[in-house]
Amino acid sequence: MSKESKIALLAILSFAILIVGYKFIIGKSILSKRQYFYVKYKDIDQLQVSNPVMINGFEVGSVNKIYLDPADNITPIVILEVRSDIKIPKDAKAVLASQGFLGGKVVQIKFDGVCNGADCAQSGSYLEGTSKSFVENFVGQEELDGYLTKLKTSANQIFDTIIGETGKKEIKTSVQNFEKTLNNLAQSTATLNKLLAKNSNNLDKIISNVESVMGNIQKSNAEIASMIKNLSSISSKVNEADPSKILNNFDKTLIESKSAIQGLQATLKESESTISNLNNLIKKAESGQGTVAKVLNDPVLYQNLINTSRQLELLLQDFRLNPKRYVNVSVFGKKQTEFVPNEKDPAMKLDTTRQNQK
Repeated sequence: MSKESKIALLAILSFAILIVGYKFIIGKSILSKRQYFYVKYKDIDQLQVSNPVMINGFEVGSVNKIYLDPADNITPIVILEVRSDIKIPKDAKAVLASQGFLGGKVVQIKFDGVCNGADCAQSGSYLEGTSKSFVENFVGQEELDGYLTKLKTSANQIFDTIIGETGKKEIKTSVQNFEKTLNNLAQSTATLNKLLAKNSNNLDKIISNVESVMGNIQKSNAEIASMIKNLSSISSKVNEADPSKILNNFDKTLIESKSAIQGLQATLKESESTISNLNNLIKKAESGQGTVAKVLNDPVLYQNLINTSRQLELLLQDFRLNPKRYVNVSVFGKKQTEFVPNEKDPAMKLDTTRQNQK
């Protein structure tokens, strides 16, 4: 055999011894067959892989693996590796307990009797998982019940010794009064419930109104803050101002207003006098007194004014149409032509009209 073969064989043998030694240290045997059971716990309380699995204090296996349930990702699932020659019933419980005050965790398999055939749990099945409390890890349930019974009996004896018959009656009376108080409180609560049920709609409206008011106040917070700021600014300005100056200016303003009112009153009196004179003039005109009345009430004068206005208009028109009739200018001593009236002249028509009227 070559040296290389010897070295390879030695390496394989060393690796096998290492694996066997590791399994032996953690309590596992390579040669013996194993069966595996799954247990779900709410809390494993620092349970670790390789912690022992025991039946009545006898180690029958170890914790093989711990992982979280993929269905919810919060429930721990523990895989128990148990010797294949140990038959475990289907209703067995895997109880998580502690090994003393400073010891680690251990899984205790609890069941009442042996199983046969189909009554036994098969490898790969689930067992029910429970946990012991801190007190139950050191004191059994039966012992704990016994201790509690003795403690209760001793407490009753001490209570009877200290209090006596009189104290018992007083306590009984107090308990009865307390029961009456509780009954009265229950009746008051029932009455209050009925009252609330009858006025639930009103209470809802009140609450909604209060919420609405509070909401409006909350919405108006900015405006309220602005108003407060403005009031503060006004107050500071008033404090900074000189009140005496303000009063003096106010007095001057009142005096000036008074004089203006007096002037206005004088103007009103003059206006009343003028209006009175105008009314008198109008009354005289209406009654036919005075020159104005004669001018207004004389129809001949009115007609003469109209005729005069018409003649002036015809004169201006005739002067515009026949300027030679009124102005004759001869530069070279030429004899002026005699004016011949035109029958279409408006002035001629007006003269004819007047002669006819006469």
